[in-house]
Amino acid sequence: MEQPPLRLVHRNLMDVNVLGAEGSGGMVHIDGEELFFASSSPAPFLNGVMREAPGGDADELLSRARSFFFERGRGFVVFAWPGDPELERAALVAGMHPVLERYPEMVCRSPLEQLPGDVRGVADVEDAAAYWRICDEAYPSIGFPPDLFTKTFPPELLLDPDRVWGCVARQDGRPAACASLWLTAGVESVVGFIGWVAALPEARGRGLAAACTVEATNRAFELGADIVSLQASPMGEPIYRSLGYEELFAYRLMGAMPPDS
Repeated sequence: MEQPPLRLVHRNLMDVNVLGAEGSGGMVHIDGEELFFASSSPAPFLNGVMREAPGGDADELLSRARSFFFERGRGFVVFAWPGDPELERAALVAGMHPVLERYPEMVCRSPLEQLPGDVRGVADVEDAAAYWRICDEAYPSIGFPPDLFTKTFPPELLLDPDRVWGCVARQDGRPAACASLWLTAGVESVVGFIGWVAALPEARGRGLAAACTVEATNRAFELGADIVSLQASPMGEPIYRSLGYEELFAYRLMGAMPPDS
C-alpha cells in the first residue's frame, strides 16, 4: 500500500473507540457512518463523536450528540478531521471550543528495529492490572484524572487474544512502561492501532516506552496488519517520529460540557 487513505486509519480509530467503550462497560451508538461512544468514565476524552465521512446534517448530528451525552451528565469531544470539514464547522457554530488543537494521526508502514529492554507480553490478570497502574501514574502529567485507568478499564480487556495485545517493560523487576495493540480488520485491509503508551515518571528518558511501542508495532505486522497507526501526544510525537512513524494528518478535538457542569 503506497499511501494509506485517511479514511482507513480514521475508521480504525472509530473501531478502537468502540472496543474501549464496550470493554469498559460503557455504551455506543452507531448509525450508519456516525458513532457516539461513551465509556464507563465521564472523562470527556473517553466520550466522543466521530463520523466516517461527510453525509447528512452535521448540525443535527451534534444536537443529538448533546442529548445523548448531556442526559448522562457528561461532556464529550468531537474528533474533527480533514476528511469531514463540515463536522468541524458544525462544532464551531454550536459553540464548541478546541480542547486539543493538534492531535497527530501517525502511521508506520513496516516493522521497526528492535530496541533493548525487558519487554514482555501481558500474560495474565496480574500483568494487565500492572499495565493500567502504569497508565494511572503516567497520564496525569498530561492532564488525565488520577486513577482513571484502573477505575475504567478491567484487566480482562487486555486479555482478548483476537483483538487486544499488551506488553509491559520492566525496570529492576518492576513494571515501568507499557503499550498495547488493538487490531481491527476492514474490507480494505487490517490496521493495527497502538494505544495507551506510558512510562512511570521516574522511568522516563530510558527508552522503555519506545521499546514497548516497537514491540507492539512489530506484533501488529506479525499478526497480518498492513499498516499500524497511533495518535500522538505532544510528549510522544518526537519519539514516534524517531522510531519511523510519520504524520498522515491531525485531528482537532472540540469539546462540549453539560450546561450545569
